[in-house]
Amino acid sequence: MGSCTWLIRQAAGGAVLDLTLISIVVGLGLTELLLTFYRLIQARRRVTWDPLPLAWALLILVAVVNYWWGIRASMAGASGLTTGEFMLVMISPIFIFLACAAALPRVEAAGPIDMKAAYADERTAFLLFFLAYGLGNWTLSLSGLIPSPVPAVLISRTMVSIALVAALVARSRRWDWAALTVIAGAYALRLVTQLVK
Repeated sequence: MGSCTWLIRQAAGGAVLDLTLISIVVGLGLTELLLTFYRLIQARRRVTWDPLPLAWALLILVAVVNYWWGIRASMAGASGLTTGEFMLVMISPIFIFLACAAALPRVEAAGPIDMKAAYADERTAFLLFFLAYGLGNWTLSLSGLIPSPVPAVLISRTMVSIALVAALVARSRRWDWAALTVIAGAYALRLVTQLVK
C-alpha cells in the first residue's frame, strides 16, 4: 500500500476508487516545494534568508504528509462517486499543490533573492491557497461523501481556518507568526492522533 496509486476498496458493493489523480497532484505539490527549496540552497549566496517563509514551507510539508496519510482512511468509507462528487474530492489536492507552489520564492537565473520581500508579495496568495485547502477538507466532510471526522479533526480544522483568516485580515508578520504557531499546534495534534486503518 505504499505506492502513489493506492486503490481503495469501497464499502458499498466492493467498488474500487482509484486515487491516482489525487496522488499525482499532491506528489507534484511536494515536488514543487522540495525543488524550490533545493534551488534556494543552490543559489544561497544570492539569497537573503527569512525564517517566516521557511517555517511556512515546513508546515506545508507537514500538511502534505498529513493529507496523504489521511486520504486513505477518509475515502475508505466512501461509496461509488460520480464525476461531480470526485471534483469535490479534488478541491483539497489542487489547493495544497498551489500552496506548495506559493510557499517559497522562485529562483531566477540571476540577481539577488530577498525572501522577506518575496514573502510580502506572495503571502496573500499563499494564505488563501492554504485556507482553500482547509475549506476543501471541510466541504468534503460536510458533503456526506466520507464518514464524519472524529472531534480531534474538527478541532484541528477549526483552529487552522481561524488562524489563517486572522492572518489574512491582520496583514502583519506578527500575526503570520501567531497563525503559524497555532497551525503548527493543530498539526501536532493531528500527527499524534491520525491513524490509518
